[in-house]
Order: sequence, then C-alpha cells, then structure tokens
Amino acid sequence: MPGASNQYIVMYGEETYPLTRRTVLQTTGAAAVGVVGFSGLAAASDWTVADTPTGDTLHDVTYTSAGAYAVGGSGIGIERTANGWVTAFSGGPTGNGNNLYGSDVTDDGDVLWFVGASGAIGAYDVSTGTVRDYSAPNDVTNNFNDVAVTGPAGDANVYVAGDSGKVYYSFDNGETFDSVTPGSGSSINAIDFYDTRSGHLVDGNQSAFATDDGTTWAKIGVEDADGNLYGVDSDAADDVSVATGVGTVSRYDGAGWTPEPVGNLELRDVEIDGTAGLTGGDSGRVFERDADGWTELSTPVEENLKAVVRGDPDIAVGAAGTVIERTGGAGGGEDDGGGGNTGTVDRLSRTSTQTAESTSLTFEVANDTDGTVVVDGFAVETDVSVDALSRESPEVQLAADTDGEAASGEGFPVDGQTRPLDSAASYDPGTSGSADFGAYDSGNVKLTVEPADTRPESDYLTVTLRFADETAQRFHFAVTNVNS
Repeated sequence: MPGASNQYIVMYGEETYPLTRRTVLQTTGAAAVGVVGFSGLAAASDWTVADTPTGDTLHDVTYTSAGAYAVGGSGIGIERTANGWVTAFSGGPTGNGNNLYGSDVTDDGDVLWFVGASGAIGAYDVSTGTVRDYSAPNDVTNNFNDVAVTGPAGDANVYVAGDSGKVYYSFDNGETFDSVTPGSGSSINAIDFYDTRSGHLVDGNQSAFATDDGTTWAKIGVEDADGNLYGVDSDAADDVSVATGVGTVSRYDGAGWTPEPVGNLELRDVEIDGTAGLTGGDSGRVFERDADGWTELSTPVEENLKAVVRGDPDIAVGAAGTVIERTGGAGGGEDDGGGGNTGTVDRLSRTSTQTAESTSLTFEVANDTDGTVVVDGFAVETDVSVDALSRESPEVQLAADTDGEAASGEGFPVDGQTRPLDSAASYDPGTSGSADFGAYDSGNVKLTVEPADTRPESDYLTVTLRFADETAQRFHFAVTNVNS
C-alpha cells in the first residue's frame, strides 16, 4: 500500500505506540533480498500470554488505527484495548457464526475487512463498532481464505482469496465483485498487496502469482517448492516473502527465489521489512529475522500459531484463542507501552456487588482519582445461558454525579461488543455511584455472582466500561449459580 513514510499512532491514555507495515500501511520500494539462514535459538524472548474472550482458533491478526484486532472461529473478532482483549463483534458479518480466516485494513486504518467460510465477507468500522455484510458476492458461498485491502475507508479496493482458486475483487468498496482464476484452480491460501492494484498471492499448487492491475495475474514461481505455501508478505514487485510448510521462508527479488531455512515445522505466516522479520507456526514456535538470519524465540505456549503481526507489541495468534505478545517489538522500545494487559486505567474501584441471586447485575464503584472520570460506553459478556439485557426501563443505568444510561427497545445482546451510552456518566473526584446492568433475558434468568480479579476460565460475567478518552476498564465476576 502507498505511503510508507506515514506512521499512525495509537493512544491508550498516556501510552502511545506506532503502527507498522501491514498494521495500516505497507511500504513501497524494493528491499535487498540476500541469502540468510537459521542462526540459532534465543535464550529468552519476553513473550507473554494474553487473556482472550474466546476458545476458538484465531486465524489472523491486524493492526488498525484503533489498535490490534484478531478474527477467528465462530465469526468472532476481538480487539486489543487498554485493559486487555475484548470481543469487538461475534457471529461474523451475517450472524451465522461462520469461521473467519483472514483480515486486512484500509489505508487509513479505519475499517477492518474480514473473510471466512461459506462466502463470509464483512467490514468493521473501528470507530463506530458497526459491521457491514458483503457476503456471498455473486451468490458465491465458497470458503474465503484471505483478503487484501487498499485505499481508504469508504473507497476501498478489496481482493478476496477463494478456496475455488478464484480471486474476487471489488474496486467500489465491496458493492460489486468480479472474479479471475490466476492459476490451475487450486485453493488460494494467502494474498497481500503493496500498492493500490499491485500485489501477490500463493496457492495450493505451490505457485506464486503477481499482479500490477488487480485483474490479471502472472506466475512467478516458486521454484523448487517442496511443500505447501501458506503465507505471503508483498512489499514490492521485487520484494516478496512466502512462509512454507517445510520450514523455510522463500524470498523473491524480482529475478529468482531464495529459500531461507528457519526450522523443522510448518510456517503459517511471515512479515519482513528490510532485514527484520517475524514468522511462526506449529507448536507455538516463533522466529525472528535480522541481518544474520533467523533465530527461534522461546514462547510460553504450544498451540499451533496461525498468524503474526509486527508492531509494539509483536503479536501471534492461533489455536484455542491463543494470543501471545512481545513488547518493545517492531513499533518501538521497551517503554513505549501499547495498552493491552499492561495498560493502567483502573480509574474506578469496585466497592461492593449484589452477589445473591438476581435478575440483574448491580455493583458500586468509586472514583479514587484526582480527576473527573467520564464513562461513555459499555459491554457485557458471559459464557453462561444469558442472551440479552432487556427490561422496560433503561437496561444500563450508571448513577453518578451526572447519571448515564443506555436504553434499547429490543434489549442489548450479551456478546462483549462495546456500545455507546445514550448519555455519558460523570464521576467527580472522590465520589461514588452504582452500575446496574439488566435484566437477564427479560428477568427470566437469575445469576449469583462473586467479584473476581481476573476473568474465570469458565462461568464468568464481564462488564467493560469505556471512558471518554477511549481507554477502558473491565470488571470480572464468577457466576456461582444460574437459575432459569
């Protein structure tokens, strides 16, 4: 994508970090492709496991102007916030819960596009939290494995990699799609673009293709490919990297391919900028590239990894909802922050909770800070049998110095998606108030809960309060009894 000199800054409270290539913008211009090999195993690497709201496989991860998002099984999209990973949307673009396999973002970072099983195509506006459905273009319901997007929000070019060997492309922001078959009809595994209509793809026939107009494709290799090709990083016409199923990263310099040995495993994704890079795959294994070659980094997981993204933090995602992070990555130094689990936004303390069997959740909060705290959004998520918050009075009521509320005639889904309050709540320094969420399924479900410092592995209820500066704070509860 054009505009390599630009960097977007994501801010979480007083913490900031820059976004890098494939986060929002992809670099232009060629980079030297040299002969590089595996240089050894690192003793330590500072990767940590992040708490996530899903146990489904996460297939892709992308940085946007609002931070990192990952997509995966059952149509889930999760968002990295100042207080950890939370559900951004669920059920996919149609609500049918089709698995999502690939994602990419517009040049301005404002809209996340994603694709998946049964023709699923959707676009998520990271500022408003709305999802638009573009599924089944031309009534096609094949599985879609990956997507590349160029151009700004509202005027994007969209390229979808199909299981049938076709690329479905749109030059009008997804309103209409045409298709082309670059190769033999083998499944297209990955696609990536470095400019408006220029990019590369790899397919299940161990082949790589290039385009400079977005509609016609030419085969460029991969010579001597001994295994499947899973991931592609397209930085220029003569700077392409491919992750293979035989533990090598194959690099193209415009004239030919050079295999770089990495390890004895299937590699699923790769990102390289100049001499620096990241790749990952089986059994939680991650490798980092520098001028001397590839080095394996120790990680705290053994789940298979599906995708990596460089930034600060570096992020890898995979099976069973796995997310691992490394601060001080491509986007900045050790002290650059980046929110997530290290974000410090504990502005409201939870002073008491209505724990006995109840049709709604009520707890008391206090502002112990020296400044005014304004809450303008909320989310509620659980894994027990509650589908919605619905009652005649406002479903969400925040009693504060300035009260806040949110009302819906149809109720609010308990899906972890952040929604705006109709009126914001304001807590002055040293004051307290109540937070009331309910009723569960119109009062047909009663829960007994206990406050928890972290989200329980199961039987949990989590409330997220979003503050006016777009940071957030989560309040976890253990559900000890369900009466329905």
